[in-house]
Amino acid sequence: MLASVYTVLAVAAATVAADATLTKDGCVDPSGFESCQAAASKKTSDCIAQAKKDGSQKELLACGCQDSVDNFNCYAAHCWNQVWGCQYQEYMVQYFKNCPIAKEPVPYFPAPNNAPAACSCNLGKIFFAYNGAIQQSAQCVHNQQSGDAGKDLQVIEGCNCCELSGAFSSFVEICPNTDPNILGLSNLKQLQAAANTQYANCGKYLDAFDCVRDLGFNLDGVSSYIKPDDQVTTGTATLSNVAGQVTAPASGRVFTYTNGGDGTVYTITAAGKFSDSGSGSGKGSGSGSGSGSGSGSGSGNGSGSNNGSGDKGSGASPSETSKPKNAAVATLASSSLVSLVAAMCVVALL
Repeated sequence: MLASVYTVLAVAAATVAADATLTKDGCVDPSGFESCQAAASKKTSDCIAQAKKDGSQKELLACGCQDSVDNFNCYAAHCWNQVWGCQYQEYMVQYFKNCPIAKEPVPYFPAPNNAPAACSCNLGKIFFAYNGAIQQSAQCVHNQQSGDAGKDLQVIEGCNCCELSGAFSSFVEICPNTDPNILGLSNLKQLQAAANTQYANCGKYLDAFDCVRDLGFNLDGVSSYIKPDDQVTTGTATLSNVAGQVTAPASGRVFTYTNGGDGTVYTITAAGKFSDSGSGSGKGSGSGSGSGSGSGSGSGNGSGSNNGSGDKGSGASPSETSKPKNAAVATLASSSLVSLVAAMCVVALL
């Protein structure tokens, strides 16, 4: 659909996404995944029971975060052949939305460019670019302390407009063929309200300020900041997995990563039979920002030894190599109220 950006936003439809779940369908080791997932569910049930006994909301939040981590670790071990697909990528977006302490690195998210059997839209890349626009706008506003109130106000409006433009541009540039409504286009209306800025009025500010050169925006996947009167073509496609086949785990037979949220070091051992050679080092999280800002790098580099082909399910369950004292509960408990609220109020996508 070719239309001005303002028109696209005006007709954006609100969508309600179902909770993303991980299933055994298509997994290289479906029975192993089911067993791993069952153990994770039991662990979560025990965690919730203890949290309720303690009357602790923070513990309940920590239980939810850990449940997600345990489930995607199971998937990384037993369903490594599908980690670039929509199911896993949607689940990871949900994890970052729902867990207040979620940070990179995590396994296989976001997906790298041109990965086989990947989701038709790079959901992780959009998520970090969109939320990166919010975070970089806040920093941009914070930097305006010239002492000239009038000048600062103009630049602050420029910051807000680059935030809105960057968020919208992430849909159009990163996933040009996908219907932006199913990616959360309607959330831009909430973003306008939060910024107290109407995108329709941003043309003069986007003319006056270069978002990258003047205001310091740097969003992975966004090369141009679209203005409200620009003519854009939006996609109409739904999400699907592209052609291709993953024949060996991208991170090798064994890899470790330190979860950015709770600081725990996890070891992932891939299940199933496949041919591999050389070292088992690899990236557990693709590319993206360690702070979720959409810029820089935050890959979960891991290392281990490869032993050639192995038997399905042999030693494949994820394990905690080391865990910081008090882990997620302590992390949540020690977070400032401002940080916790900010994390939970990041505009939702998908």
